[in-house]
Amino acid sequence: MNAVSHLSSTATSNTCLAAALTAVGIPLSDKPFVRVVGDGIQAERVVWFFEPQSADGKFQTKEFIQAWNDDAWHLANPEHPFAYIKCSLLNRERLVDKVKRDVPLACIQRRGKIALLSLDASPRTEELILRQL
Repeated sequence: MNAVSHLSSTATSNTCLAAALTAVGIPLSDKPFVRVVGDGIQAERVVWFFEPQSADGKFQTKEFIQAWNDDAWHLANPEHPFAYIKCSLLNRERLVDKVKRDVPLACIQRRGKIALLSLDASPRTEELILRQL
């Protein structure tokens, strides 16, 4: 449990979890979030506050917050919409991380020709490509 999530059993500073809760119909509270800075917090943190259950009463906020980090729950409920939502959000994070780690390509246009060159290409490779343009 982190420094700010103990404020409420229906609060989280995990924005992916907050998105998942809203996706299954759990509404944000009247004061949906606070931004926290200060003692022991290295960067600004947002804490999201939710109603105790979904509008239809089908889902309990506290149970889903606990289930979020419970691998046993996800293994026992692999077809549950909440499990699919978590999987998609984790996949998104992994995809974004992969893109951030990748070296982009430079698009170079000369005389009607286009070349894509990795920004970490060796000077020799760069020279060979540019000669072809």
